[in-house]
Amino acid sequence: MNELQRAEYLSVLGVPSYVPRFVLPLAPSPRQAELPPAEEAAGAQPALSASGLSGNPLPHSAEQIIAPVLQSPERNPRVLDEISALTNETKLPQEAPSAAPVALAPPRQSVKPFVLNCWRIGEELLAVDSHEPGAALPLEALFNNMLRALQWHQRPRQQERLQWPLTENRFGPAEDASQARDTFSSWLEASYTRMPVKSIWLMGREAQDFCSPVPLENPLVDWQGARLISMPSLSQLLREPALKRPLWQQLRSYYPTDTRAE
Repeated sequence: MNELQRAEYLSVLGVPSYVPRFVLPLAPSPRQAELPPAEEAAGAQPALSASGLSGNPLPHSAEQIIAPVLQSPERNPRVLDEISALTNETKLPQEAPSAAPVALAPPRQSVKPFVLNCWRIGEELLAVDSHEPGAALPLEALFNNMLRALQWHQRPRQQERLQWPLTENRFGPAEDASQARDTFSSWLEASYTRMPVKSIWLMGREAQDFCSPVPLENPLVDWQGARLISMPSLSQLLREPALKRPLWQQLRSYYPTDTRAE
């Protein structure tokens, strides 16, 4: 193939030809390209273009090179293989499939320090009261009056105090509401399993939020043979005396046989 034929084929395929006018740096030494014979160069046709493929016949050698490209893929399955190979070489590497989305942990909910006063009255009652630290209120006297009204004041009594956080850690992360709930609900279940009672009073927000082993959908909830009763804390009853009458009526409905008559 001489230089003229090569230029014609590249032009038909859409590949531009470039010939530098001087020797490029680091380029090999130039050599004389094969030229067509004088009679063929004199009668040579102009270079073929893509628009002239359908009208001007190509030289026999050019037809042999370009004909497979112009044929439909159905007539020449080899074209499909070559195109597929070129496509696979030029494809960008596919990214590995992303891992399954990881469930995010719920946001931490901080809890202010609080104290719980706990009383066990024989086999009748386990009372957990949300205590306000530093409040000089007669909580013990009010609780004794409630026991006397229910005729439980002579029953055996045990008392303990719980605080949150259990230990003070200045260097570690602050413990959140879920940890407080797990701690005190587990404590209440263990305490009830060790010494069952008929009623459990959850007095105040902290006692109801963190000690209840089940959701408190109503003021009275049955749980494992005991009655979970939600009521205001002793501190709230002393600060808001108007809450005492509704609470007393509520207790009389829960304990009709044990309540002293007016």
